[in-house]
Amino acid sequence: MQTVSLVLLPGLDGTGRLFEPLLGALPDWIAPLVVSYPTDRSLGYAQLLPVVTGQLPVDTDFFILGESFSGPLAVMGAAEKPNGLRGIIFCGSFVKKPFTVVPAWLSVFSVTPIYQLWPATIRLRAMLRGAEYRPLADMALDAIGSVDPGVIARRVKAILNVDVESTFAKLQLPMLYLAGNKDRLIRRHNVVAMQSVRPDLQVGEIDTRHFILQLEPEKSAAAIEGFIRTTLSNRD
Repeated sequence: MQTVSLVLLPGLDGTGRLFEPLLGALPDWIAPLVVSYPTDRSLGYAQLLPVVTGQLPVDTDFFILGESFSGPLAVMGAAEKPNGLRGIIFCGSFVKKPFTVVPAWLSVFSVTPIYQLWPATIRLRAMLRGAEYRPLADMALDAIGSVDPGVIARRVKAILNVDVESTFAKLQLPMLYLAGNKDRLIRRHNVVAMQSVRPDLQVGEIDTRHFILQLEPEKSAAAIEGFIRTTLSNRD
């Protein structure tokens, strides 16, 4: 199989560190390229887009995976029509404000002090959920600890105001959505809404919670590999 690159756009922490379980499960012919966002600058989607496009491969076929927060950035990057892009993978993500009961104006309350408490919240949830979540909690704490809380606050504001659905609808690319069927954060209505505007969007369900790539890296890697193989075969 020809070598292809997989550009990995991270979730809310933006560090890319949480991709580690997936990296160990991908086959050798898929070359991962992990994008990291600035940890000390409060940037929204428009400001983060050049960070993404500036790291895309220029001499090989590649796919973009947008995890959670980064789904809109995958869409925005693809809309630039970079040479070599063959498809997009969304993982527990969205193309417009994902929370139906949370109005956009509440983004004004996404402020730094709230996210200073985030590490304590993660520790509590890990304690309540048991030993199986401890490795994930440790990874998350390591990643979040390197990011300024004000940066996280700005990204949450961006989530509550984003809408790239019309751009998503126009993309001329194969697309896969990996969904956790127990995801209580980015709920199923998001993928349903995306399929309503793009019926060709493929959906792969994995029996897990929101942190799909971290909790089920082997199943995630298998779904990603299958999608990439099929896409490249159809192109040939």
